[in-house]
Amino acid sequence: MVINPGGSPDDSTTREIDRLAASYWDFLLAREPSLRTRRGLPVESLPGVSAAETDERARFAAGVLSGLGALRPAEPSGPAADTAGFLRALAEQEVEAGRYHWLTPTATPYQLFRIQQYGDTVFRPFRFEHRADADRYVTLVRDLARCVATIGDKVAGQAARGFRIHAPALTGVHTTLTRLRESAARYVRADAGRLTRLGVASRGHLRDTVERLVATELEPAFDRLVALVCDPFYLRRAPRAVGWARYPEGEAAYRAFVRTYTSGDTPPERLHELGREHCRELGERMRQVRHRLGFAGTEAEFHQRLATEPRLYAATPEEVEARYRGHLDRLTPLLPRWFAVLPRAPYAVARLDPALEGSMTFGYYEPPTATQPVGRYRYNASDLAHRSLLGAAALIYHELSPGHHFHLARQAENTALPDLRRELVAFSGFEEGWAEYAAGLAWEMGLYDDPWDAYGRLAHERFTAQRLVVDTGLNLGTMTLEEARTFMRAHAAAESEGQITTELLRYATDLPGQALTYRAGHAEFTALRAACERDAGAAFDVRAFHETVLAGGTLPFPALRRRMERELHGESGRRQRPQGPPEGDG
Repeated sequence: MVINPGGSPDDSTTREIDRLAASYWDFLLAREPSLRTRRGLPVESLPGVSAAETDERARFAAGVLSGLGALRPAEPSGPAADTAGFLRALAEQEVEAGRYHWLTPTATPYQLFRIQQYGDTVFRPFRFEHRADADRYVTLVRDLARCVATIGDKVAGQAARGFRIHAPALTGVHTTLTRLRESAARYVRADAGRLTRLGVASRGHLRDTVERLVATELEPAFDRLVALVCDPFYLRRAPRAVGWARYPEGEAAYRAFVRTYTSGDTPPERLHELGREHCRELGERMRQVRHRLGFAGTEAEFHQRLATEPRLYAATPEEVEARYRGHLDRLTPLLPRWFAVLPRAPYAVARLDPALEGSMTFGYYEPPTATQPVGRYRYNASDLAHRSLLGAAALIYHELSPGHHFHLARQAENTALPDLRRELVAFSGFEEGWAEYAAGLAWEMGLYDDPWDAYGRLAHERFTAQRLVVDTGLNLGTMTLEEARTFMRAHAAAESEGQITTELLRYATDLPGQALTYRAGHAEFTALRAACERDAGAAFDVRAFHETVLAGGTLPFPALRRRMERELHGESGRRQRPQGPPEGDG
C-alpha cells in the first residue's frame, strides 16, 4: 500500500486505485482504435494479433494485479471498490488471453469483424486537412496490411502447434476473407472529394502511395492468409469434428473462455443443465401462447405456419426499419416510469454492411462516438424472404432501448466514472445480460400484449437458453455437430437452416463461450433484482435499482453485487447481501 502521511489509509488506497485505472486507460488508449474514435482522437496506429502484442498486454495486466495485491489488507470502499473490482477482473482476463493465445481463434468471421469495422470507423471518416494527415493515412494503410499479416502469422503458428480451423467452418472463412480483401482494398482508397484540402502534389503522392501499398502489402497479406487456410495440407488436417475439446489443451482454454465471457465461476456443465431446464420451461409458456392464438396442433406444425405467415416477413429493408421503429415508438413514452435517467444520445437503426451479412446471423449495436453521436442497431437485411421478424420487438428492445444503448450511452456520458470504465466494455456477461434483462422488462411494461410479439420474445429467450446447451455441449465434446443441430432445430422457432448453421459454427469454431453470456447474464440480473426486492419489500423502487446498475457502468458480477449492497443498503447495517443466480433460476 502507498503510505500517505497527510491522509487516511482509505484515501491512499483510493488514490492508488485511481492511478492504476489511469495507467491502464493510457495503455489501452495508445493501442485501441475504437477507444480513440469514441473520444474523437486521431487514430495513430492499428494493432495486430501477434504473440508479442499479446504478451505485452498480459505483462502489463500482471503488473496491475500486482499493484492491486499490494493494497491489502486495506480493502477499498465506496466507488473505489467498483474500480478495483473492474481492474482486477479486466487484468485477469488479459492474463488468461496471454496464456491461451495460440488456442484463441483469429481468422474466423466474427474474429475478422474488426477489419471491416476499420473501414467504417477509421478510413472512411478520415479527414484530410494537412500534408501530415496524408502521411498518417499512409501509416494506417501500412498498419492494416501488417494487421492482416499478423493474422496470417498466427494461423501459421497455430497450425504448427496442432490448432487448425475446423473443417466445417473453412468455406465461410474463405468467403469472408475474399470479401474483406475486396472491401479493404476499396475503403482505403480515399475518393477525390475528400482530398480537396490537400495540394495537388500531396493528393497525387497519397493516391500513388496507397495504390502501391494495396498492391504490394495489403492484397498480398490477404492472399497469403487465404492460401494458408486453403492449402491442401491444411485442409487434410483440419479437424472434422468441431469444438474446443478436440484441440490439445482445448478444454482448459474453453473453461477459461467461459469464465471470461460470463464473469462468473459457474462451470459449463452446470450451464448446460440450466439451459435444458430453461428450454423446457419456456417451451411450456410458448405452448400456452399458441393456445391463445387458437392453434391446437404441434409446435412443429405451428412453426411451419410461421414460415408462411405474411405478417412476419418484410419485402424491403425499409419495411424492416419501420417494424423496429414501431416497437420503439410504443416503448418511448413508458421509459420515465422505469428509469430515473435516460441517455442523452439518440438512437436509430441502419443496415449492416452487405459484405458481412452472409456470415453473421443477425446484426450488432454500434455505440455513439464523438464523430458519430447516434447509437445504431445495424440489422441484417439479407435473404428477407426467409428472415422472420417474429422476434423484432424483443430484438430491438435488446439492441437499442432499453438494452445496449441505455447501458453503453449512459456509461459513456457518466463523467463520474474513470475514463477506463466510461469507455471500456470488458464484461460480456454484464453487457448481454443487461440487454436481455432490459428486453424482458417489456413484459412488465405490457409491450408483449400482442401474442405474436409474446411468442417472439419467448422464442428469443429459448433461443438464448438453447445456447447454454449447444455451446457447452459442442465445446466440451459431449455433442456432435449433428446432435447440436437437431437440438437447436427443435428449440428454434423461426430460424432458417442457414441461420442455424451459421450459429452453430459461431459457437464451436469462432466465438466459443460468448453465446453463453445472454442467458447466463440474464439469470444474474434476474436473481440480483429478486434479492433486492425481497430485501426492500414494499419499499422496493425499480427506478432506483436500474439507476444503481446503470450509473456504475459495466462491472463483473461479483463487483456489481457488492455495489448493489453498498448503494441500496449502505456500507453497514445491511440486511441481505445480493447473491448470484440460484440453481435453476430462469
